[in-house]
Amino acid sequence: MPVPHRRDIKAQLVALLSSNGPITTKKVYAAFVISWELSSSEIEKKRDGRALYENEIRWARQELVQEGIIEKPEISGRAIWKLKDGVFIFPEECDEEPLTPLTEGVIKKISVNAYERSKKARDKCLEVYGYVCAVCEFDFESTYGTIGKNCIHVHHLIEISSIGKEYVVNPVKDMVPVCPNCHYIIHRRKPAFSIHEVKAMLKSNKSFQAKP
Repeated sequence: MPVPHRRDIKAQLVALLSSNGPITTKKVYAAFVISWELSSSEIEKKRDGRALYENEIRWARQELVQEGIIEKPEISGRAIWKLKDGVFIFPEECDEEPLTPLTEGVIKKISVNAYERSKKARDKCLEVYGYVCAVCEFDFESTYGTIGKNCIHVHHLIEISSIGKEYVVNPVKDMVPVCPNCHYIIHRRKPAFSIHEVKAMLKSNKSFQAKP
C-alpha cells in the first residue's frame, strides 16, 4: 500500500509511542513497514539518498516535536523516540479492532482516527478548572507530590469523533479535566457517558468516599 498522508502518519506515530513508550528509530521504521505492508519496491524508493517512507516518518516526527507532542531528539536522544511527559492518546481516537504496538515483541495492528486537538484550548480549560478530576476529584500532585504536577487528561464533552469536522471549541463549556481512570470509563460506551453519569456510578458505590 502507498505511504499514508502525513496527518495519518502523525496520528499513528503518537499511538505507537503511547502504547510502547520510548522506542528506537529502527523499531519505529520496522513497525510502519509492517503496518503499511510496504512492498520491496516501496521500501527501496529513495528521496535525497534516504528511503522515501523513512523521510515521511521523520518529517511527521519533526512536526510533532514542533507541536510539543514528541520530545526533542536532543533531549530524548536522536535514536530514541518518545512522547513528551503528560501527553496521552485519548480512548476515543482508537478503534477496538486492530498503527502497531511492539509490546513484548508481538506486532499487532491498531487503526487510529486522527482528530486534531488544540493545545491552547487544553491550557485554557486547565487554567479555569485546575488539575483536579471533575468526576472523582483525584489530584495527582497532592497524591504523588511534585512528579504529579500538571498531570491530567482533558475530556471533550462533545466527542470530536462524533462531529467529524472542524468546529470552534469553547475551552470552558466544552472541556473538563478528568483523571485517566474516569476518562477510560467515560469512553466505555458510545456515545460516551456524561460526567454526571460517571459521578452517579461512584456515588452508588458505597466503597467510594468523595471529598467533603
